Amino acid sequence: MSNDSNYDVAVEQNMVVSFLYSGLLNATISGDDIWLLDTVKVCIHGAIFVTTFFLTYLIVVTVCHTAELRRNVRFILLCHHCACVTSFNAVGTVLHGLRALRLPISRLTCWLLFDFQVALGRGMGITLTLMAINTCLSILRPLHYPKLVRRIRASVIALAWFVALLNPVLFTVLACAQSSWAYVVALDPVCSTTLESPASRFSSLALVAFLILLIMTSYVLIYMEGCRAGHFSRSNSYGRRTILIHMLQMILYLLPLVPIIARLKHNMAATVTNYVVFLVGQGLSPVVYGLRSRELRKQLPRFLPRWTKVFQTSSGITDCSTWVSDLLEYNVTLERTGAVALS
Repeated sequence: MSNDSNYDVAVEQNMVVSFLYSGLLNATISGDDIWLLDTVKVCIHGAIFVTTFFLTYLIVVTVCHTAELRRNVRFILLCHHCACVTSFNAVGTVLHGLRALRLPISRLTCWLLFDFQVALGRGMGITLTLMAINTCLSILRPLHYPKLVRRIRASVIALAWFVALLNPVLFTVLACAQSSWAYVVALDPVCSTTLESPASRFSSLALVAFLILLIMTSYVLIYMEGCRAGHFSRSNSYGRRTILIHMLQMILYLLPLVPIIARLKHNMAATVTNYVVFLVGQGLSPVVYGLRSRELRKQLPRFLPRWTKVFQTSSGITDCSTWVSDLLEYNVTLERTGAVALS
């Protein structure tokens, strides 16, 4: 047997073993429970996808058809983030559906599907971080913020997607280069992945730790500036509440990533619980960062489908102004102040 054949056999054996500990979670569960776990993942992904797709559609359509929102970087990042959340769950539904059904598809197709989902997951974290940094800069440097954002926003968004794609693309290219073409295109009923190496997991954990550090630093600076300016007075609890809601949503999304990426071993119940927390955390993003914004809610009714308007009328719901996002309003006020000062 040639060296290439020996290598391919070894790689294939490693892929089969890694499948037992792969997907988005690693658990000490039996082989019979893997089918059940994939089925549960399909159901969760499908439910989150349906919900986030509708919310993302409303947010993207509203932003794209409103000039004031379209010029605001915060809403551009929000559209990117919501698109990542929806696409991540769509790809997850397909990927785990293939695993649950044990459909024999090519190994390269499985690699690309998993890479695409991982890139979308990294994109969610990066856009979440950029939204926090954007808010921080607009509050701390309101006079320089408009000019700075206009200058670097395209480059920053391009860099963000480059970082999101770097890890999965790099390790997949390396796997293809180290394997024969026959092995790469062979059928793979277990739908394996190339992102199980220690180097891949370590780089992903390093990225998550870096993003958490940036987010925490941004919100600490925002809170300190708000206290200094008297924005977080005792009679005005909405700003503090907004920060707490944002931090809670980020914790629900980012912390479950640690056992997911590190492949920590746990039982079936802990696996499903961690997975649900992770998906619910990301599924809350369109609500936390989109529907709580007064600017977006003000324009949203113009783009609601007719059946939702009928439902609102029959339920006596005609105004959503009771939802408050005081910190974001403060952010917008400072942006406008900076724009006037620069002009």
